[in-house]
This record gives sequence, structure tokens and C-alpha cells, in this order.
Amino acid sequence: MIVRLRSRDGLERIEVDNGAMLGGLKLAIQAKLGVPLDDMLLSKNPALLTAKDDALGGFTDMLDNNAGLQQLGVAHGDMVFLLYHFEREVAPAVKRTDWEKRPFGAHMDVARMVAAQTRIERQDAPHAASASFDFAAANAFQSYVSSAIAFSIKRGGVMYGTVDEEGNVFVNAIYEPPQQGSADSLQLERGTEEEQKADFIAERLGWRKVGWIFAQSTKERDFIMSSEEICQMAAVQDEMGEHAVTAVVATWPGEDGTPEVHFEVFQVSDQCVRLWREGWFQEQAEPAGTSTLRNPKDPKDPTPVIVASKDLGEVDNDYFLVPVAVKDHEGPVENKFPVENRLLPQGIAELKQHLQARRAAPYWARLADFHLLLFLARQPNFEVTEIGVLVDAVRDKSPVPEGFQIIIDSMAGL
Repeated sequence: MIVRLRSRDGLERIEVDNGAMLGGLKLAIQAKLGVPLDDMLLSKNPALLTAKDDALGGFTDMLDNNAGLQQLGVAHGDMVFLLYHFEREVAPAVKRTDWEKRPFGAHMDVARMVAAQTRIERQDAPHAASASFDFAAANAFQSYVSSAIAFSIKRGGVMYGTVDEEGNVFVNAIYEPPQQGSADSLQLERGTEEEQKADFIAERLGWRKVGWIFAQSTKERDFIMSSEEICQMAAVQDEMGEHAVTAVVATWPGEDGTPEVHFEVFQVSDQCVRLWREGWFQEQAEPAGTSTLRNPKDPKDPTPVIVASKDLGEVDNDYFLVPVAVKDHEGPVENKFPVENRLLPQGIAELKQHLQARRAAPYWARLADFHLLLFLARQPNFEVTEIGVLVDAVRDKSPVPEGFQIIIDSMAGL
């Protein structure tokens, strides 16, 4: 298992056996970092790194060397904080800039010093006050990646909904465009004619794009977000606005070893969006849990960045993440019609079954499903203006013109 270790000298990773004791972790730290055992204090509480010496007696959660890491609540990928007074020789991660190589006494004004380095800082609060999901929409996505593809590859979608005056985001539907996913990477086909039709339906319902959702694969990783995912999150916020959110669906082993599905929501910091927009993120052959920054004006040399008062060439992606509170609600339309661009069928038989199951409802209510409306918009029987009539009827809960009812029923074989 991998334990992420945060100390005054930055973030490092220590590998130990799955059933390791606390004493085994300490020995691994000593072997890799050279920190003496008697100068080593561990805790899951981040306050350890800023505590004064006279308060260190309060950090007692990781003192028993014979206790198993799992017993102490440390699982694969968890963060543990390490305090020591030992002076380590930490190799610099980046080349020094020209101004740092100047001889003593050379003039360097404050403006140039600030321009020479970028200080990476955490953002305390997200712009989105919360993210509430239509239960059926979230469940349809989560169930598919869990059962149909079993988290074997990554899967994603674009979220539509509203944002209120307090910054609360309401996700009412998830559109899943054509896409290419693997265990490591995900690319959505954006800007297609189909997406334009999804935009049209959403706008007619009074919605807009409010973010995106993706499912991580079960491939082992020792980080929360890969560099590719961080860049994709930044691109979404740059495109959709500061309230745009990212929902992440993943599966992790529970306490009893049984896989548990986790549903979390994040934003990336404003600084992350700016750095992405300006081209500072270096593309990598394989997604990793740290982001390598490069000056777009001189991409051959790593750009030194300041993280936790240290000059580094890489930034732990956790620094860019801002968690968002998750809620749920019942949206204004259904999300029960088969979703587009999946391995599962979406056709005339499904249309017939959907309409028959709601035969007692008003016709507008039978059509009140985002994915059904998008399915109809893709059929040659309907022009865009005609789809607009159907969406307006759903939005206003008003009668659907009889001619449209006849066409749809004929398509379904009713």
C-alpha cells in the first residue's frame, strides 16, 4: 500500500506491506528519508505540522508501534503528517532562474522577483455553495458505470441545470456524449450536432451547462486526481463559469474489503484555471498525481513554484482541489429513458415501452424526460422548431398538439 507523507519538506510517498504495523512504516520512512526513529512523530491530524513543541503531547493517535496501520485508520492512499527536527538534505527539484544566479550585489527589483516565481496557494472556499443532483440522473450514471462497465474504464458526461443567487448548483440532467475512455484517460467528443441539440433542449427548459461528471476506473492510484483530470476540470470551469462543478464517482475498498461507491464534488482553484488558461501545465505521457508546471514562454526549463514555502518543480494536485457540499433533489423532468451513446439500446422499442408505462398521464408528462426529448430531436421526423414546441409543452405542462402525438405514437408503433 502507498502512504502519502506530508512534512515540512513537502509531499512524499512511502510504500509498505498491506498488513504493516506503525513500526514498519517508521522503518520505511527512516530507510527512504533518513529521519531518525527517535525524532519522528506521526499523526493523521494536519495541525501537527504547525503545533508548538509544548503542544506535541496532544498528538497521540499514532504512538503504538505495534498497532496495524489499518487499525489506526490508515488505508491505501491516505495522508499521514510527519514532524521531525532532523535537517534533511533535500535535492532541489528545479533549476534556478537567472536572477538567482546573479553575483552578490546585483540589482533585482521586487517586480522581477515576483514575476520569476509563482506561489501556489490553496483556495479556502469554492464558488459553488453546494451541488444538488436530481437523484434519478445521478443514479442512472452511477448505476451504469458500476454494473455495465464495472468501473473498468473511465466514463463521463456533461451536466445541465441551474445556479441560484447564493451559488447553489442544481444538476437536473446528465448528457453523455460520444467518448473514448480507458482505465487511465477520458476524452469526450464536444461541440457535436448532438450536443447542440442537448443545449437547445436545456436552454428551452431554462437550464445551462453547470459542470461535468466522470467515473474513475479501478486501476490502482495513490492520488485523488490525475494531472489530466485537473486540466479537464480547469477547462470546464473556464468554459462554463466560476460556479461549474466536477462530480467524481469512484469505488474504493470499504473497511470489510467490500467495494464502496463514492460520489464527491470538487472545483479547482481560480489560480489553477488561470495557470491552465496560460499554458503552464506540462503534458505528460501518463496521468500522474502531481502537476508539472512549465513557463509557456520557455517550456524547456521547469518554472520554480513556491509550495508551503518550498521551491518545487511539481505540485501535488490536492493543492488545486476545493471540495463542494453534495445534496440531492427531484428535478423538473424525469431521467429514466435510456441514456444516449451507451452500450445499452436506445430505440423504437424503448420509446414504446416508455410511453406505454405512462399511458394514463397527460401527453406532456409522458414526454417529460430529458433523454427522451434528445432522442426525438435526433430523429429525421422532427425539425428543431418542432422539438421546441414539445419542450415548451413539457416546461409549461401544457397540451401537446395532436399532430405531434400522432407522429410520436406512430414512431412507437402504438
